[in-house]
Amino acid sequence: MRILIVEDNLDIQANIADYLENERYTLDFAYNGDQGLELALANTYDVIVLDLMLPGRDGLDVCAAYRRAAGLQAPIIMLTARDTIDDKEAGFSAGADDYLVKPFSLRELKVRIEALARRPKARVRQALSFAGLTLDPSSFKVTLNGQEAVLLEKEAKILALLLESAPEIVTGANISYALWADEPPDSGALRTHIYNLRKALGALGAPKLLRTVRGQGYALGEGA
Repeated sequence: MRILIVEDNLDIQANIADYLENERYTLDFAYNGDQGLELALANTYDVIVLDLMLPGRDGLDVCAAYRRAAGLQAPIIMLTARDTIDDKEAGFSAGADDYLVKPFSLRELKVRIEALARRPKARVRQALSFAGLTLDPSSFKVTLNGQEAVLLEKEAKILALLLESAPEIVTGANISYALWADEPPDSGALRTHIYNLRKALGALGAPKLLRTVRGQGYALGEGA
């Protein structure tokens, strides 16, 4: 198993190296965000362990940039001393798959790495289209009738889910899980992102394309 560790604390690096190399892992190390992103895009890893606070690019920026640019996507464990729900939401929104709060057990890190490594790696999705609307999931760019806009990440994720299912309904619960997994924020957060997405589509000339289906969820299409 090949693992990339992006961590600027040399003591933590050494502890991880001593523990995981005994487990016959192949480890690459980066000391800052720019170096970590460069290695992540240049090589194929089974898992990336990414510290949040890094010199230069921080972990959120590295994670988001990797998710936009990598062809074959490795799962990412975010390391951080921050443990509030807002911090976790920021990490998951940037594209992290797991979150480990410092100080952490090296055995727990190993267990989480092995669990993530069993997942099939995802490839960057191709453009999604419906009713003249096209979304590039890697850049969050949406186009309609020659006009284009760049969505925020959560709005782009919601639109991608809707485009993949269009014109069928996607439940609010499924959208919430895709955005926040098992740790959703307050109940109004999804409505806020839906409102922002509807506003963005309205600016492109399709204010009624995103429908709320009461008691069921959301769908694309201008039906009743």
